[in-house]
Amino acid sequence: MSTCKKISRLLSDALDRPLQTGEWLEVHAHLPICRGCRGYKQQISVLRAAAQRVRGEEPETR
Repeated sequence: MSTCKKISRLLSDALDRPLQTGEWLEVHAHLPICRGCRGYKQQISVLRAAAQRVRGEEPETR
């Protein structure tokens, strides 16, 4: 089982690079069982979209 610390790092990494298959599987296996990590994923998505709007860019959908 993956730790929340590792998953949060991978979620942050995914903003800058594509995750490797094993990393992607770890994240997607962990998110359904962890409310905290789902919340973190949502928070970083909102922050990324806000930063893109400030820069005058259309927010990406991931």
